[in-house]
Amino acid sequence: MHIPNNPVIICRDKSALMEESYQSITRSRAKSDASDASQARSAQARAKLISRCLALLCVGVAVLAWVALAEVLQNLQMKDKEGNTYSKPMFLCFCIRTTYTLCFLPYVLWKFTPIGGAGRRDPEPFSAAYMFSRGCILNTLGYLSAYTWYMSLPITSVSANTAIYMCACAAVFLISIPVLREKITVIKVLSLLVCCTGIVLVSLYSNPEKKDIIPQNTTFTDNLWDVSGPENKTSGSVLGYILVLVSMFLYAAYEVFYGYMLQTDQDKHPVMTSLKLIGYLGLSTPLLFGIALPIWHFTGWETLQLPPPDKVELFLLSVLLDTTFNTFLLLAIALSNPTLASVGQSLALPASMVADLILHHFLMPWPALIGAGCVFLGFCGFVYAELKPEETVAVVAEDQEGLLEGEESPPPPYEQESSFSSGEPETRAVVVA
Repeated sequence: MHIPNNPVIICRDKSALMEESYQSITRSRAKSDASDASQARSAQARAKLISRCLALLCVGVAVLAWVALAEVLQNLQMKDKEGNTYSKPMFLCFCIRTTYTLCFLPYVLWKFTPIGGAGRRDPEPFSAAYMFSRGCILNTLGYLSAYTWYMSLPITSVSANTAIYMCACAAVFLISIPVLREKITVIKVLSLLVCCTGIVLVSLYSNPEKKDIIPQNTTFTDNLWDVSGPENKTSGSVLGYILVLVSMFLYAAYEVFYGYMLQTDQDKHPVMTSLKLIGYLGLSTPLLFGIALPIWHFTGWETLQLPPPDKVELFLLSVLLDTTFNTFLLLAIALSNPTLASVGQSLALPASMVADLILHHFLMPWPALIGAGCVFLGFCGFVYAELKPEETVAVVAEDQEGLLEGEESPPPPYEQESSFSSGEPETRAVVVA
């Protein structure tokens, strides 16, 4: 071992040693925190992506059910040989909403059979009393919305009625801002404006009345450049438009408060919770509106009458399709949010146009086609806004990366208590003989 001829006193500032140690510990902790935060962000983004994809799948099923329902209702309400039609909105609403009780079936199979796996033993976030009471409130909103909409159909024009009712996505967005703390972004607002513009174009230029007067030898392209309205078009009454506006806002409130009542961080199975709540909607229908049927019958507002024998199958099919539509729409809300589900519902308009082209060989005029493109473009823009990563996550990541790159960290906690803050640093001497 080499020993120097003269002793050397190696002096080192004690604060520098402590500072270096503190910086080392800080960087190690920052690196660990950044790794944990990165994993948490990845898991959260993956879960959100899966949830939104499932919601979009539910929206697709709901749109298909809506298109099929429109065709069935058209045949159900067609005049028979005697010129009579079957129009019983109160009875139809009652049957449809009572059928929601069938949603208890998948919930029971999941909860009380081995099909549910280990997840069926997880505690549920809401009690039965909570679900039933909230189901009564939601059912009242939904039932009144459906009934007022059926009442508005005979006294409004079809195009204006559709335009007003389908613009419920805008009302859902406005109500969601104070109730669900919906974030207002430029992309969302522009997407809603484009979507509503498309809805108006499709509704005004679709001319559904003309499908009944198209000659048999007409090709499906004959109406492409025909942008004139149908003759003798019914403009509707003020009462009819008041009813459809009331129906639209009630339905918007129904969707928003459905999402609000399911808000919780403790629900590990939102689909099953949603099915259970939908089941309570069906269970509460006879209790809330069962008395309304005899009242409507004896007062003469709507005579209680079963559909004629040749339309029983269409009646049952309409009930099943309407139940499917509402069930999957509410599942989409549970998996995402009411605004996304409501914007997705507007895709029923371009989907109906495709159905008209395939089933009736009828092509809408070009303004309606542009409107359908606007609806689809607005929907895609809103989906992009929903899947876009949040800016706050990026800010947190930048802060953590800054620590890893060696930016100045906060002062160590021991500096305020150190005795060398007076300006004369303490030294320690190591004498090497």
